Amino acid sequence: MIVDDKKRVIGKIVSINSDRFTVELLSGLKNFNVNGYDDIHYFAQINSYVIVPYQNYYIVSEVVSVREKDTAFNSNNIKEQELNKVYSTKYLEVFPIGTITKEKFIFGASVYPTLYSDVLYIKDDELDLIFNVNNIVSKVCGDDKNTDDDHSECPTRLNALTIGKSAIFQDYDIKIKIDNFFGGHSAILGNTGSGKSCTISSMMQTLFKKENFSAVGASFVFFDVNGEYKQAFEKLHEVNDDINVYYTSIEDIDNPFTLPQHLMNVEEWELLLNASEKAQLPILRNALNIASLLSKSSADGNSKKILNHIKAVSIDLVLKGEGNDTSKYTTIATILRSFPTDDFDFSTKKETKTIQTCISISYGKMNDIDELEKIIEHKKYIDHDNIKLFESSNIEPFEFELLGQALELAILYEEAHGNNQIRNYCASLITRFKSLENIEDFDFIKEKITITADEYVEKLFGVSESKKKTQITIIDLNSAEDEIVEIVSSVLTRLVFDTLRKAVPRNKFPVNLVLEEAHRYIAYDSKRTFLRANQIFDRVAKEGRKYGLFFTISSQRPSELSKTVLSQCNNFIVHRIQNPDDLLHIRQITPHISETTLKKLPSIPTQHALIFGNSVNIPVLFKVNNAKPLPNSDNNEISINWFVSKDKKVMLFSKDNHE
Repeated sequence: MIVDDKKRVIGKIVSINSDRFTVELLSGLKNFNVNGYDDIHYFAQINSYVIVPYQNYYIVSEVVSVREKDTAFNSNNIKEQELNKVYSTKYLEVFPIGTITKEKFIFGASVYPTLYSDVLYIKDDELDLIFNVNNIVSKVCGDDKNTDDDHSECPTRLNALTIGKSAIFQDYDIKIKIDNFFGGHSAILGNTGSGKSCTISSMMQTLFKKENFSAVGASFVFFDVNGEYKQAFEKLHEVNDDINVYYTSIEDIDNPFTLPQHLMNVEEWELLLNASEKAQLPILRNALNIASLLSKSSADGNSKKILNHIKAVSIDLVLKGEGNDTSKYTTIATILRSFPTDDFDFSTKKETKTIQTCISISYGKMNDIDELEKIIEHKKYIDHDNIKLFESSNIEPFEFELLGQALELAILYEEAHGNNQIRNYCASLITRFKSLENIEDFDFIKEKITITADEYVEKLFGVSESKKKTQITIIDLNSAEDEIVEIVSSVLTRLVFDTLRKAVPRNKFPVNLVLEEAHRYIAYDSKRTFLRANQIFDRVAKEGRKYGLFFTISSQRPSELSKTVLSQCNNFIVHRIQNPDDLLHIRQITPHISETTLKKLPSIPTQHALIFGNSVNIPVLFKVNNAKPLPNSDNNEISINWFVSKDKKVMLFSKDNHE
C-alpha cells in the first residue's frame, strides 16, 4: 500500500460474504467523515463508494447499509453519553461493484479482499475513472487543416454527453458515452409525470447546442403521440443555426402529415382494414393488385382493357361452373351492371344478338350460351398474355376510392370461381373500407402523391440535394387514435428500415427513432395488434444495429411492451416506477442489475433517474439537467384551476376548433 493510501484508511473488513463485505470503522470518526489531505470526505452515505486495496487492484464497493453498535458504557452525564457515541463501534455494509487497475475502471466483482483489509475513502480522480469523465471530446483534423503541431485549431467532436449531476457526489457531472447510448437501443421508463419527456428534451438540447462542428449528421425522428416536443425544440435553430427541426402534424395546415397509401404493404393494409387472415386477406391482396393495375393503366388508356379482361374471365368461369342457368344469369348480370364499359355491356353484340339476348332466361335456360362465348372470343376481351392480375407484389399509387372498386372486382372474380359465400365473409372488410372513406382522420393516407419510398424517407430525414438539412423530425400524433398511431409507426419504421438496408455504404447514416408511449403500439400482448404488421419493431430491435437504425423507447408501462424489443435495449434510464408488474418486468429483462439497484426505483425523486447499461460504467442515480424550454407536458395544477373567480371564462376549445 502506498503512503497516501495509509492516510485515508477509514476502517477494516471484518466480514466477507458472497455478495458483500462488512466494514468496521475506526473509532473516533464522528459524523462519518474524515478530514483528508485534500478535502473533507463523507464516506457513509448510502450509494456512495469506498475502495479496498488488494494486490494491484482497488476494489470499488457501494455503501448499502450503515449501522452502529453501542459500547457497554453507562452514565447519566450528557457529555459522557456524547463521548460514548463517538467511540461506539460503527459498521458499513458494502457491495462490490468493480475494480480500478492501471488507471481503468472495470465493472463487476472479479476479485475479493482478505479479512482485515484496509478500507479507504474514495478520491476525486478515482471517481473520475468510475464515472468516465475523461476523453469527453476529441479533435478532428483533416489533411486540409492548416494547424499547429498540437492541432489546437482543429474542431472537436463530442465523445460523451452530460445528462445531469450525481445525486450522491456533489457537482459531479454524469455523462453517457454517445456511441454506446445512441448507437444501440435505449429505454426511458417511468410513471406518468416522472420526467421522461424532460429527460429526452434535455439530452437533445445539450447535444444540439454544441456549435462549431455540430451534430449535423444526426437524424432523430419523434413519434410524438402526446404533442410534447415542438415546444422543446422549435427554438433550437436560434441557439445553433446549424440545426433544423421539421414539424409535421395530421392537423397542421402549413405542414400536414401525409402517408401515401401506395407506400403501405399488404400487412399494413391488413392492419388498417382489420382484415381476417383466412377469408379476407386473399381478397385484399387481389384487390390491391387490381387497384394498382387499374391505376397504372389509366395513364396509358389500358384500364378499360383490364376491366374487360376481368369481366370476360369471370363470365367465362361462370358459364363453365356448376349451378343452374338462372343463378348464372344473376351473376353475369351483376358483373356487367357493376362495371360497365362502352364496348362491353348488355348491348354488346357480334352480329345480330346482344349479350342481353343471349343471357335472357326462357323456360329456365339461357337463350344462347354458345353465341355469348363467341361474342367474348370475337371481341378478344380475354388477354392472359399481357394482363397479369395477381402476380405483382408492388403497390402502385392509386386513388383511395379505387380500392373500393377493386375489392368488388376481386369478390366478383372469386364468386365466378364458385365461392358463393365469399361476399358474406368479406362484408366486414367492405364495411370497414367504406367507413374509412368517410372518416376525415384518415385523410392523411388518401392523397395520391407520386413519390417513391426512398424519396419519402429522404424528405423525412431532411435530405435535399445530397445535403443534411434537418436533424430532428417531429411527427405530432397527439390527436390520433391508437389505430392511426399503430399504422403510422409501423409503416414509417418499415420504410426507414428498408431504406437503410439498401444504403451503400451500409451503416453510415445512423437514424434514431424516438417512440413515445411505446406501449400503445409495441405491445407485449400480440392479440392487441396484427402481428405481421408489428413484427417490424421486433425485427428492427434484433437487426437494426447492422444498418444504423436505433430505438429510443419511452414508456410508463414496461410490462406492456414487447419483451423482444425491451430485451434488446442496451441502456435504461429509469425514473420512478411503483407498479409491481412493471418492477418485476424490469427485473426479468435486466438480470445483471442488483436487487439493491432495483429497490431504488419506487422512491426515485422527481427529476431524478437511475441510468444503467453500456453507456455508463456503473448504475448511477442522477438529477436530470433542466430542459429549456420544457416540453409541453401539461402538468395540471389542480388547486390553481379549482379556486378561481366564478366569472372566469371557460374555453374548452380554441376558436379554430369551433370553426
